[in-house]
Amino acid sequence: MPRIGLSLALATALAAGIGVARADFEIRYPIVDYREFEFEHNGSTSLDRTNSGKNNNQSYTFEVGYGVTPWWEPELEAPFNAAPGQNNQFGGFTLENTFQLAEQGRYWLDPGFFAEYQHAASRAGADQFTFGPLVQKEWNNPFRSGLNTLHTLNVLLTKQVGRNRNDATPVAIAWQSRVRLNDYFQPGVEYYGAFNNIVSRTIMSDSTHRVGPVIVGIYNMYRYGKVKYEAGYLFGLNHTTERGTVRWRFEYEKPF
Repeated sequence: MPRIGLSLALATALAAGIGVARADFEIRYPIVDYREFEFEHNGSTSLDRTNSGKNNNQSYTFEVGYGVTPWWEPELEAPFNAAPGQNNQFGGFTLENTFQLAEQGRYWLDPGFFAEYQHAASRAGADQFTFGPLVQKEWNNPFRSGLNTLHTLNVLLTKQVGRNRNDATPVAIAWQSRVRLNDYFQPGVEYYGAFNNIVSRTIMSDSTHRVGPVIVGIYNMYRYGKVKYEAGYLFGLNHTTERGTVRWRFEYEKPF
């Protein structure tokens, strides 16, 4: 309980000192890898009709992080984005924090909290703060031995601050369920939803919804570290969403 209180206090302090949610296609896990250094790359590109205005929307992020304590992992992120028909632009440095709120397996759900501050790359933009809960559940099928599944849910709100800010409060939802066949190959399905403003009566206006298959895996090189990967294809579910999105994630971890 002291750990939970301290984590929430730190997250609240970050929020007080420092959001329209970015279209990140990334599942954030509530488990901190203590004393592990990690380098991570996430990317995505959209697929649609050539003149639809939704084709070839690109996102590339690069992150470095370290598990400072058993319950806190900060990361520094550099995002690059390219709207359809435009060149890649730097989005501004981002400080991310993942808080593990309880020992893994202690409760029915593994709880976590995510807090992020992004500094705008130009004076025309606005700084923003993103925060929200992360929960995860590992379920062992009692009717079939060895069939284990992992379910993860993120609910993240964003608020912009300072000059040029937008007072909307968008929310992004990410969910993933996968079958843990082995370390190297874990097939699953995931969903990403984004709502422009949860305090507005028109919350469903211009919302985007995507769902599709994903594969996840990890290759352990032992003293040389671990390599993790995720690759998925997301189908757009409404007219405001592109027809498809390819997304990927690669991560290298090594304990120190």
